[in-house]
Amino acid sequence: MRLNFTFFGMLLLGLGLYQGNAQTAEEWFQKGNTAYTNAAYKQAVEAYLKSLEEGEHSAALYYNLGSVYYRMNAVAESIYYFEKGLALAPDDPDLNNNILFAKNMTVDAIEELPQTQVAQFQSKFLSVLSLQHWTWLSLLLFWLFALFMTGYLWFQSSRVKKQLFVSALLFGTLGIAAYFAANTKNSQLQSEQYGIVFSERIEVNNEPNRRSEIQFTLHEGTKVQILEQFQEWQKIRIANGAEGWVSDANIRSL
Repeated sequence: MRLNFTFFGMLLLGLGLYQGNAQTAEEWFQKGNTAYTNAAYKQAVEAYLKSLEEGEHSAALYYNLGSVYYRMNAVAESIYYFEKGLALAPDDPDLNNNILFAKNMTVDAIEELPQTQVAQFQSKFLSVLSLQHWTWLSLLLFWLFALFMTGYLWFQSSRVKKQLFVSALLFGTLGIAAYFAANTKNSQLQSEQYGIVFSERIEVNNEPNRRSEIQFTLHEGTKVQILEQFQEWQKIRIANGAEGWVSDANIRSL
């Protein structure tokens, strides 16, 4: 009996020590910051990735990961994590500036297709908020619409009723706009899949077979849009509109 008690006591003690030594996502994040400040970049990457494993997904973490990889001259990794950060904080000035520095390290200089003014406006408008924030904003505006409409039906004063009705109409209109913005952004995220090339060099064919003509080549760090999959081949599009098929390419989806 004493042996069994000792065994289970040691087991419980071991579990307690394990839980006590387990670090949270925030602790790993701070540990990464300390390592980065001390120019211990490999240790910083390890700590930041541990923070990701523990469930931390923030623009700050992606920014720091992109920055430390930039310091290590890891082009693809740097751009990949800056892009992940921009998906959460599209207007963050540090992310937008640093990704430009990272892209300057890439081999491929691809000029983007010009957008129409309508497309530019829509892109800028949708990038103001993330999908989650657009969704929460639409819910908030619809809630305010319901609240002011309730007040409109409750109060008897014609002056107050008019003010409440106009306010309800305004919140309802804005709510509809926010809803359509969230719906459009969600549709784009579902239909448009992007990735970063991690292969040092890939050849892009005009058909999904190795006998077809090579259209162009790409190098690590280039952002591509993944259009479709056929067996081991992927059809991609780059920023200037050129399309083609790649095989055995290491493209990490965003």
